[in-house]
Amino acid sequence: MKRPTFLLAAAVLLLAVSFGPLFVILREGWIDWIVKMRYSLHHAYIDEFGFEDIIDTQQLDIDGQTIRIEEEETGNQAPLTPWDREEKVPPGDIVNIHWFINNKEASTADPIWLSNRQRGSRYFSWLDVVKVHDRLTGVDQVKIIQRLTDDNEMEQRKWKILTIQEDKTTEETLTYEERHRNPLGVKLVNFSNTGLMAMGFHSDILQGFPSLFFPFLYPFFTALLGVILLILALRLNKKTRKGRNI
Repeated sequence: MKRPTFLLAAAVLLLAVSFGPLFVILREGWIDWIVKMRYSLHHAYIDEFGFEDIIDTQQLDIDGQTIRIEEEETGNQAPLTPWDREEKVPPGDIVNIHWFINNKEASTADPIWLSNRQRGSRYFSWLDVVKVHDRLTGVDQVKIIQRLTDDNEMEQRKWKILTIQEDKTTEETLTYEERHRNPLGVKLVNFSNTGLMAMGFHSDILQGFPSLFFPFLYPFFTALLGVILLILALRLNKKTRKGRNI
């Protein structure tokens, strides 16, 4: 096999095996950048030290809107989590959460598992209230995020998102399988820690811890090497043609 042909074959092979994951990584990064540039997110709850945090109270007053949580007891207890066992605390109660906006119930009640841990919010990983500013339109909204499924497989998880804008409240459901339809919803779930683990917009390829092999050696380095070999192959092929024409 001639040298230009060998280099071209190697370049095509490297680019072919790198294109899929490289495209997914770039798409995830691009969507994340667009969402970050457009929306500003802040936890609505301020803790005793003056820092934003996951909601740990049953009532919030935000820009003239009163958000209230009522816990309806079910008489059931949640299974012990690894964190419960680590801190040696009893299992939390399972309660139905009722959301009231200005004393009007805004949604149907859905169950969550309360936490008995000594640190963090008793609602941690289940619900949060987030203030959203849209830099493009200048609109301010309050978003209530609540996970609707227990500790099952990620593919089965879903959340409800209540949007409060002035005197209007709307509700939508976000599912893991169709999360690509709602980039802001994905960002809200990750920001509020109601996903149990971070998720991407189309793929979770960027949510794990990076290593030397992935994504640095593969697919970034393999794609770069493929481009370099392609350029070398084309230049050598051009020189070979010129030599034949002399």
